[in-house]
Amino acid sequence: MNMRELFRRFRPAGTPGAAAPAAVPDDPARRGAAELGRVFAALAGANAEAAGVRAAAARAAEQLDRDAATEAARIIAAAREAARTGRDEAFSAVLEDTRRAGAAIVAAAETEADAIRTRDPAGLDRAAGVVAAAAMRAAGTDPPDVARAPS
Repeated sequence: MNMRELFRRFRPAGTPGAAAPAAVPDDPARRGAAELGRVFAALAGANAEAAGVRAAAARAAEQLDRDAATEAARIIAAAREAARTGRDEAFSAVLEDTRRAGAAIVAAAETEADAIRTRDPAGLDRAAGVVAAAAMRAAGTDPPDVARAPS
């Protein structure tokens, strides 16, 4: 307690004038504490109950957080599996389309090769020689003399 509070307790009890019995005035802080003490005592049970409700709500919120995290992990795992399945299916479809296209190209090439063999059997040998010579020149070696196909 500071000095001001100490001196405030000893202020005059009444208006200046006639003599009055000496008295220490009532302390407003103590009076307020006495008045509100009963109210706070009555609220103590409600405060304890509120603390219990808050604790139960905190436990329930933590459980909801755990449940939500578990559910989120399950959803993420399912989404990853669905994405993996989708990629696998897409890859299989593209692979099958590529195989079909490759088979069609090979069939067309075989048909064209058969047509060339039928038209000019010796021309195929000459064409193979020209291609081999070009490949050797590209590799940096001199090809042997090969009969050139007519241009």
